Amino acid sequence: MSLLKHLGSKYFPLFFLIVYSTPMIFLGLSDSVLQVDEGADTFITTTILKFGFPMHSDGINSSMLFADVHNGLFVYRPWFSYYAQALSLSVIGQTTFAARLPFALIGVFSVIFFYRFSLKFTGRPFIAFLAAFLLASSIPTLVYFRTARYVGIPILLTVLLLNFYIDIYKNKKWNPFPLTIVSIIFFHTMYVEFAGMIAGVLIHFFIHIKETLPENRKRALWAASITGVFCIPWFIFISPVFSHVSQHLESTSTLIDPSWQGFPKRFFGFLFQINNYIFPFILLPLLFLRRLQPFSKQTSLLLLCSLTMLITALPHSMPLQQYIISSFPLLFLLLAILLTSIFPKYPLLQSLLAALLITTNLIHVGPLIPLKALVKDRPEWFQKSPYLKNTFNSLMREIKFRSVYFDYIYEISHDYRGPLDEIVAFFKVNGKPGESCYIDNEPESLVYYTRMKVIRRDHIKAQDAPDWIVLRGDYRESVKDNSSSKIARNLRAILSKHPYSKIELNSPAMRVNNTYDIQIHLFRSPSSANTDKVTIYKRANHSPKNKTT
Repeated sequence: MSLLKHLGSKYFPLFFLIVYSTPMIFLGLSDSVLQVDEGADTFITTTILKFGFPMHSDGINSSMLFADVHNGLFVYRPWFSYYAQALSLSVIGQTTFAARLPFALIGVFSVIFFYRFSLKFTGRPFIAFLAAFLLASSIPTLVYFRTARYVGIPILLTVLLLNFYIDIYKNKKWNPFPLTIVSIIFFHTMYVEFAGMIAGVLIHFFIHIKETLPENRKRALWAASITGVFCIPWFIFISPVFSHVSQHLESTSTLIDPSWQGFPKRFFGFLFQINNYIFPFILLPLLFLRRLQPFSKQTSLLLLCSLTMLITALPHSMPLQQYIISSFPLLFLLLAILLTSIFPKYPLLQSLLAALLITTNLIHVGPLIPLKALVKDRPEWFQKSPYLKNTFNSLMREIKFRSVYFDYIYEISHDYRGPLDEIVAFFKVNGKPGESCYIDNEPESLVYYTRMKVIRRDHIKAQDAPDWIVLRGDYRESVKDNSSSKIARNLRAILSKHPYSKIELNSPAMRVNNTYDIQIHLFRSPSSANTDKVTIYKRANHSPKNKTT
């Protein structure tokens, strides 16, 4: 009986976290097709299966050519995540589940190792459990874990990096090998986030350097040197891509500000998102509670690394949460420490407050409601620039009471059907591999599922006559309006010169199927009622098996 009690008390928290997080990540994982960036990244992965290296082209279709600086070799992003996905595709096959599987598994392992690290870091089982439960209940985090690209991996790597780093303060010989391996993998997953994390670690190390053994300081220098050998040459090799990417991004959106004025804009953008979805800043004054003094060294490391992560993310073109995701476990651990310090003798109140933070955004956005009321009736304040207009729209959209937690529960328990799902389903029945198809958005996803030859939006010419034309994004109206854009003119010329029949799918004409950006993520299938629908044009010599209209 005592043995069972011991096993229950020792292993139950971890067992519960695994049982809880696994369905939260895996349930309905393949219900919807690969979307937007998922399709683009997975396309690159498929070139590994064909050539052994990631390439911009598979010989028929291509992706992200704006970043091609090395004769077709893909260096826009580091390769670790692509090879991890390639292993999954080679073993299971080129399915939606296989494309997302490695990242979902990393999500479950992130929760497990985060619990173990938090326990080691604080020595308090309840703090460790609460921190891991907050992470496993964070909807932005879960959406990233369910995404077929690198965005969720830095969470696991951050936890492992800090876990191996804090061992340097033990009064015994420190093994630098695990930290070195994790650092190299981290760099080759997402080097900007690695830079932010390692900067915080290095600053913390030099502040507390006297607390380490002289022998361990030498080993830390060795670890840094080996990491540099495996990382710096790659950074030099890919450096030509940076200017190409900057030019491309600036041409795609008026919201991108490459000047120094863009840094404070993105800084406050990141803070706004952290407050709304991760750590409510109204709780920050609690960091000065005397009860937190035993955790001063821990909180300083968490805050320092979160700050350096935020600073190194500022050069990015837009303040997207994926660029600061490494800070998520740090902020959740800090939040768990705070919650247990507010009511140290009342675990029930701690749990209730945690439940409130998980299931609602009352504490997160509640203090911002007066701000929304102030600016709501003064939209003229925000008409001077596209950036201010977007700021106004974000304030109106984000500052409202809602529960993304219960929205997410609905999403994973129901099938999602967006426009791309319907398009892919249509072509699996009516299309053939090798047929040519113009599609104005998410072309790589269509390639992944159909093996068609896709003509991208910027490549369509008036003399082209593709077998299929799919209009569901910005240019769906161009075939009937007198748009002056080159793409619109070319599409109208093709449809006027060649015999096409029109097919309308019962799906809304949206640019993207869905997005992992929590601010605009859809938790329910979009309605096709009272809206434009996806339009497909079929060249006359084709006869679809199931004509929808």
